Amino acid sequence: MLKRMGEVKRDKEFHNADTMKTCLIFWVANREDGEWMKKLTKELKGVKIHKLCFVPDSFSLTPQQDIVYVRNEDLGFGGKILNTDLPPVLNTPYDLLLDLSDRSSALIDYILKTSQAKCKIGKAKDNFESDIMLEDVQHTKELIEGIVQVLSELKKY
Repeated sequence: MLKRMGEVKRDKEFHNADTMKTCLIFWVANREDGEWMKKLTKELKGVKIHKLCFVPDSFSLTPQQDIVYVRNEDLGFGGKILNTDLPPVLNTPYDLLLDLSDRSSALIDYILKTSQAKCKIGKAKDNFESDIMLEDVQHTKELIEGIVQVLSELKKY
């Protein structure tokens, strides 16, 4: 799996809120999902949003049809991805990947490093560098507010 992650090449392109057409939101399942998801979809009005959610081992939820769910068990022996819904998501060149994840695991790292998204935004982490990193962010709400501000100030490159 590490070998595959090292081979990933993608086109980088930075879109602002006005020019962005597609966005992948990636997060770790928690009980506050609905609250911040409504805010984020309102802020990204007119953008086609796709959703990818990592579900921790001890977390239970009722699946929704518009979300691709991944779990640690989706990573097989030798790094083989067992979830057939994941590769198409990772291979899509979204204009933006919003990383709202608050932890690290082999599968989360794989998703973030292999996504073909043109721009990746998230909070600063030890093991992953987004194209745009927000520091000193503790909560998802703060992270979303920071992302919205960055997108409003960003010029297309």
